[in-house]
Amino acid sequence: MGLFSKGIKLKKSVATRITLIEIPLPKKVVLPLKQYIGEPAKPTIKVGDKVKTGQLIASADQDNTLPLHASISGKVVDITEHLDHKGNTVASIIIESDGKDTWIKPSKEEENVSSLAPSEILNRIHASGLISKGLTPIPLKRDLVPIDQPKTHLYLDGRKIVKKTDTLLITAIDTEPSLGVNRYLAGIDSGELSNGIDSLKAITGAEQTLFVVDKRHLPCPQLNEIVAKDEEEATHIISLDGMRFPLGLSIPMIKAVLGREVPIPYGHPRDVGVAIYDIDTVISIGASVHRKIPRIESLITVGGGALSKEGIVKVRIGTQAGELIESLGGFSQDPAKIILGGPMMGMAQYELSVPITKEVHAVFVMTKDEIQVVGDYRECINCGLCVSVCPVNLIPGMLSMYCAKDRFEMAEAEGLFRCIECGCCDYVCPSQRPLVHLFRHAKNQLMEG
Repeated sequence: MGLFSKGIKLKKSVATRITLIEIPLPKKVVLPLKQYIGEPAKPTIKVGDKVKTGQLIASADQDNTLPLHASISGKVVDITEHLDHKGNTVASIIIESDGKDTWIKPSKEEENVSSLAPSEILNRIHASGLISKGLTPIPLKRDLVPIDQPKTHLYLDGRKIVKKTDTLLITAIDTEPSLGVNRYLAGIDSGELSNGIDSLKAITGAEQTLFVVDKRHLPCPQLNEIVAKDEEEATHIISLDGMRFPLGLSIPMIKAVLGREVPIPYGHPRDVGVAIYDIDTVISIGASVHRKIPRIESLITVGGGALSKEGIVKVRIGTQAGELIESLGGFSQDPAKIILGGPMMGMAQYELSVPITKEVHAVFVMTKDEIQVVGDYRECINCGLCVSVCPVNLIPGMLSMYCAKDRFEMAEAEGLFRCIECGCCDYVCPSQRPLVHLFRHAKNQLMEG
């Protein structure tokens, strides 16, 4: 096992409960035509049409596009620009519910997933609209079969070397300790987990499978059964400290488990022979391949001191944040900040009309005692704390000074795009500099320029 010594040890989790909370169907959904990095889907319906749950409402004709499905049954009332959780205006399909949740006719289940050709598995994953998780969510099919990129960041002599994928890494550790979806799923049996594993093995050709679980939470019997059934003893369960952040992200996880370093910013886990996915994604893959179920809902974590309930919610994609909060009982006290995503890496919101998209994995409503209010921050004092915790070995203090002075090209030259925006530097900075905010602003300016 490798060593991951950077990052931070968070004192406690904001969301401690991982029980499933039942909520009613949304009265309306807002479905952006692009919920990933790529090109938007093309609507196949028009305003006034009636749709069923799971029905295709926007098509994808290229690999960097994903099809979109109705997450409720009802009537299409508009196709218009709408704000998303990142602050962008995106063309969106708006559906008002008929309250019936009438589904399209279900597809025939596949009896033996392992008998399917890898190309058919990939096509079913793409048709279901699955995305990869992480800093740059893209269509999952493109992540499973990455496009060729220049390997100058790996091999300076110009040789073309193809790295075989030898390890399938399935993590039940959430990207932030405050999140709980993967912990929840690792504690229950799922009929689609084995199908997802078989699908990923067929695509990647991995010789060994490793399950990574939080040492504070025992895995469900199903995981132990999967390990026990492996006659070649190539499947194992590894326990790590889920409170060490950002261990749940792919690059630190691969370092901690295998001792391999993914070359960044342009590298991919496949460059070091690893295919890594969380247990939520693996189960979704199993459902998409086995039963051809489109992605119309997500499991997300909800929490924060200003929210009436905390735990795990199964929410229909497109549900607006305000309606979700109301269905959970509303605010328990005046909210100081509403975050879509985890407290460390999420995006603060100013509009409750933004929808819960495929990219959103949590909603936190924080009290004033749970947040740190930054006014006029001080200059960097060169203490080096940010350097000591940075999991990708940057010098965040220096980068932030370049970004604050609009010297974006110099920040890029010093490794700006290697930043995984984990927020560890923000957490330890005694000058309370908004480092990740500065880095995100600089990245956006460079990409737009």
